Order: sequence, then structure tokens, then C-alpha cells
Amino acid sequence: MAQGSTAVTAWVTAGTRQQVKDVLDVEKSRRVILSSAPAWQTRGLTREEAAEVRHRWRLEVLRLREAAELIDTIDALAACGIKQELGERGWSREWPAIPSEARALGGRWPGSRNGGFPKSIPLRLTSDLADQVLVACWHTSIASIQKIRLWREKYPDLVPPAAAPGPKALLELPDPLAEYEQLAANVTTVGDICRSGIKRGIQAARALSAARYPVLGNEAVVATEPS
Repeated sequence: MAQGSTAVTAWVTAGTRQQVKDVLDVEKSRRVILSSAPAWQTRGLTREEAAEVRHRWRLEVLRLREAAELIDTIDALAACGIKQELGERGWSREWPAIPSEARALGGRWPGSRNGGFPKSIPLRLTSDLADQVLVACWHTSIASIQKIRLWREKYPDLVPPAAAPGPKALLELPDPLAEYEQLAANVTTVGDICRSGIKRGIQAARALSAARYPVLGNEAVVATEPS
């Protein structure tokens, strides 16, 4: 049975979308090269035999994407990078359940930023992976989220910066806002993980293409996939 998927919108820094496009274009060309192997050719086959070859090719593409051996879609790129990010943080494990509030907010909880990321990238993650990101972020951030709520009750008229201030600007903030920034720095949102995952996915795609087809980006691809 096919696994469900969850729509995600990742807000990213300027230039990220172009980087994603560049690496996906190269990986799509690499997919075409892979499809030109004798095992995937249909010339001279009956219709039934050709349909079976095309079916096996589609399954092979799915296998390669799942194994992060082919990163030719934004979904594959994001999943590859997010899995790496979770693994490095030690978050690839079972987590306790989270309150309905966390799901209702969708990762936009206290400490989230709504500035500094001018571009968006729509993608889909498997429901299991999307849920793991949400649950891990909530449990590792809840202590700071609770403190931020208390901070907001104490300073209802203060408005924190929309984007995280740089080191110099942080030093110039008055004490209450500096305190907020310290708390917000310990809140990891779904957006944080998606942005880091996309960066990692870009690096992984570049490494794949460079290792297997070093000059692929400069050569025309004339093969066509089974269709």
C-alpha cells in the first residue's frame, strides 16, 4: 500500500530555489542516462513486454529515490536532506505523542520567525517523515515555548524582531528582547528542519552527480526514458 504524503511549504533564503533547480536539472539528466541501460529498452518488444519494462523502470526509479541514489525531484531532495538532519541531531527515533495544539499550529508556535525568508518551495514529504519532524521539534522545543509564553505575558507590549537578529544587533537589544532571543534560539521549528534539509539535499545531489558523471552539466543528453 502506498504511503500517504503531507504537503509542506519551506520558506528559504534568496538563491535557494535556483540552487535547487540547478541540481535537479542535472539529476534529471542523470536519470535519462540511467534509463538508457539495455535493461530498460523496449525496441523490438511486444506491447505487453514493453509495458512490463516500463513498470520495472518506474519501480527502479522509486527505489533509487528512496535510497537517495537519485535525487531528481524536490520531494526526493528534501527527504534525503531531512533524514540526514534528523539523524545528525539524534532525532531519528520514536517520540511520545504530542498535544493536538502542536498539530493545529502546524509548527508555527511561539519562537517561530516570519521574516528573513523571502522565497517559498512547495514539496511533499511522506506522512511518517513529516510527523517525525513535527513531533521531534515539539518535544525538543516545548520547554522554551512555555518560557516564551510567560515572557509574552510579562511583556505584552514588546514585539520581537520578525527575523533573528545578527550577532551585532543581538548585543544592542534591550534586556527583555535579548532574553526573548535567547529563548527563541532554543525553539526548533518544522521550517528550520526543512531549510536545513534542503541545504543538505542540494549538497547530496551535487555529490551524486559529481561522483558518477563529473561533466554531466556540460554535455547534452540524447537518450530518452522508456515511455
